[in-house]
Amino acid sequence: MYSIAIDIGTTSAKVVLFSKDYRYKADHETAYPLLQEKPSYAEQDPIVIRDAVLHSLQQLLMQTNIESKKVTTLSFSAAMHSLVAVDEEGNPLTHVITWADTRAQSITNSLKKTDQGKQFYEKTGTPIHPMSWIGKMKWMEQHWPNLYSQAYKFISIKEFICVHFFGEYVVDQSIASSTGLYNLKTKDWDASILSFLHIKKEKLSTVVGTNYRFEAPTDVMRSFSFADDCLYHIGASDGVLANVGAGGLLDEVATLTIGTSGAIRMTIKEPLTDSAMRTFCYVLNDSTWIAGGATNNGGIALTWYIEHFAKGATVSEIIEEAFTVKPGAEGLLFLPFINGERAPYWNGEASGAFIGMRRTHNRAHFSRAVLEGILYSLQSVLTSLEESVGPIKRIHASGGFARSKQWVQLLADISGKTIRIQETHHASSLGAVRLAHNELDQGEQTVMEQFEPNDRDRDVYKKKFELYQVLYNQLELVFPDLVADN
Repeated sequence: MYSIAIDIGTTSAKVVLFSKDYRYKADHETAYPLLQEKPSYAEQDPIVIRDAVLHSLQQLLMQTNIESKKVTTLSFSAAMHSLVAVDEEGNPLTHVITWADTRAQSITNSLKKTDQGKQFYEKTGTPIHPMSWIGKMKWMEQHWPNLYSQAYKFISIKEFICVHFFGEYVVDQSIASSTGLYNLKTKDWDASILSFLHIKKEKLSTVVGTNYRFEAPTDVMRSFSFADDCLYHIGASDGVLANVGAGGLLDEVATLTIGTSGAIRMTIKEPLTDSAMRTFCYVLNDSTWIAGGATNNGGIALTWYIEHFAKGATVSEIIEEAFTVKPGAEGLLFLPFINGERAPYWNGEASGAFIGMRRTHNRAHFSRAVLEGILYSLQSVLTSLEESVGPIKRIHASGGFARSKQWVQLLADISGKTIRIQETHHASSLGAVRLAHNELDQGEQTVMEQFEPNDRDRDVYKKKFELYQVLYNQLELVFPDLVADN
């Protein structure tokens, strides 16, 4: 018997097959483009994403030659903060507006400075930032008033796909809690925020628990002929599921993921927000919450660097090249904010920069600075998390970057923490199938590798990280002027 996780990511849909004992068996991934009509836009076509999911499902079954009747569980993981308006037939009226979209920056800038904005954050655990639905929906109301008033529902990409697969407008409380409209204490859409957005509750899906199961698959899903008693599980967001899949539900343990973006998270037993509004708090289930912060610039910053400055090189080649240079890249430092930034600054106007360039620097120095800069951004989140939640003794790492031992060792040196790599890189997908079977308490998982910080390099990075923070604070004042020139 097998379980399948459908992971709806930022740049691709991934379908992952697990055995009954949660062993990874196979996966298939289908990429889709990011649409950027304007510099601040970051959209996707929901039909293309839905078709990518179906394609990967079909290809996985064909490539593995397993009998579809042996698939007894199907569960979902999805990236957070996506928003699409649909009509009564479930047809999209807009593209998907992704977490990377910053068109609502001026709206959230103004709201963030008010007592109302702070109250919204304290109620929802979602920082006031263009990624959240508060800014996106207010922008729609101002720029697309007819569409805004006539839309049947406002939903996430995961809801869009589930409507087509199961015919229900429901949203799990994990995805709901990342919208900025969900009240962590009442466990429902917040009335004061809906009033601020001038919408009624009926314009949103019904909130259900992350243990929810769909009863009646549509013809699209029935065509796969899964087991008659197959459990179709709603799952949760990729962020909280990464904690489940990477064994991060333990005290003083954080999980860190670097894929397209990056994130670091801790498990907590009650809703908790940060007085400085640096971290988020999202729901896993009625007794477990995940606090942390996500950055906008993980692997996507490395991809950008390669495409523009190292065209033709592979990721592996750039990483190998980077480690021919001493720690600290001989004075070269990279602020990786090429997509603005989320945690801990929540500043969509932040811009990327190379600082400290000298004639003696070559491409290898720039490559090293990029890898270090991506980890400095996560270190700033880790620092905020320890200040607001509590100490972190160990980090469980996952995501594409975990395939590089050198990059993981660099994380240990910059963070000063023990880093563990778990058995699978597909942490969110594994979390989705574990959640479907209500097997969250995993205790100590099998560890593939463990990395300890190098004290000598740690001393170098302490100083570099302090400089990184100083540079951000000094440049923050000019970021809005730089963006205005675009």
